[in-house]
Amino acid sequence: MRSFSPRNLKYMRSLAQAWPDAQFVQQPAAQLPWFHLCALLDKVKDSAQRDWYAGKALEHGWSRQVLTMQIETAACARAGNAVTNFSETLPPAQSDFARDALKDPYVFDFLGLAEDAQE
Repeated sequence: MRSFSPRNLKYMRSLAQAWPDAQFVQQPAAQLPWFHLCALLDKVKDSAQRDWYAGKALEHGWSRQVLTMQIETAACARAGNAVTNFSETLPPAQSDFARDALKDPYVFDFLGLAEDAQE
């Protein structure tokens, strides 16, 4: 093979180092486009976070720009951590109750939303 730029060769080497597992084709990263992988390699150094972003990008169909924005805003760290001020504004028993009330699942089947809209 010929015509590979030095930059692409470096990305290929980084890709092989980032996912050395022989089962790479079974992972979400194997199903992402090349430039998604380049963004992951450039912006995410932790392998567990890189795998999380790859999985979410595949699951939600993120474009490269959306993936980059999610990385820059630390979506991995924010996942599952709703910001509330319950502990500062309510007494301890009520703040625990309010926090737990928001954890309960809500069923919006009557709205007829697609699978993409459900969390």
